[in-house]
Amino acid sequence: MGRDYFLDRDIIIDKEGNVYTVLTNYNPPGYVFAYLKYVYTGKGIWNGYERIFKKYGVHNLIKINQRFNFESCYDASFPIVLLSNISRHLKPEERLREILKKSVSDSIIYALISFIEEYVRVNDIGVTGSILLGNYHSNSDIDIIIYGRKSALDFIESFDGFEKDSEWIIEANENYGINFSSLLYDNRRRGIYRGIKISVLFADDKPWRYCNDICKKIGKVKFKAHISGDYEALIYPSVAYVLDNNEYNVSKIVSYEGIFSSALFGKRQVEVEGLLMSCEKENVVIIGDKDVRGFIRPL
Repeated sequence: MGRDYFLDRDIIIDKEGNVYTVLTNYNPPGYVFAYLKYVYTGKGIWNGYERIFKKYGVHNLIKINQRFNFESCYDASFPIVLLSNISRHLKPEERLREILKKSVSDSIIYALISFIEEYVRVNDIGVTGSILLGNYHSNSDIDIIIYGRKSALDFIESFDGFEKDSEWIIEANENYGINFSSLLYDNRRRGIYRGIKISVLFADDKPWRYCNDICKKIGKVKFKAHISGDYEALIYPSVAYVLDNNEYNVSKIVSYEGIFSSALFGKRQVEVEGLLMSCEKENVVIIGDKDVRGFIRPL
């Protein structure tokens, strides 16, 4: 029997046919944190769906015309979908099982199956994005999602990487207004395989507790630090821990910008700009606030 809870990168479709991507493993009673990605117009290259969320990043997310709800625990607003308005819940792992049962009929699905069979344990993965929704086209990317700590770390440690996707570096610099995206690029997580662009994403396979800590905004900060990030750095939101003392007494960095996840994984020195939050348990710096976008630059 399939799961009845929502996980990061699931897709939900509302009663009007609008398509949303779930963006957390924690969701409050009555609604789900999810951003609007497609609306159905009957036109375009995505089998009649028009893409609303065209470029990633919180600075683009906040421009979407959908309902946002202020969450006092996090002192921030999140895009939401009411449970009462959900028509369908699409799950990456179920979609992958459907695909693997069918005969190979196009280059994208062939590349997906070939990659999975060679590198990843089928029971711990799914496929998200346009393949999950079923509106992919000949130039669509493949978005693979790996669930659970062990499978994620096994993959990162054993996979040598894809062919380099230079376009990703150029587009990331332009979209985020930075000049160091080459330092953030990890060809184990993004690249080209058999001529198809592939992204490998990671998600916990269990729901999280909503409102686990109460935080309040303090203000913008910038500092250098030695950090350490394990599995929590790979999933969303990405988390790493500060190893040395700093003037703001920050113990943890949390990024809602997926582009900086690779910079938080492992041990390294970074320059950080973000929003200082005073929480019940510790001081945290958030990357990806609507007013303080921030960044993480490996040194």
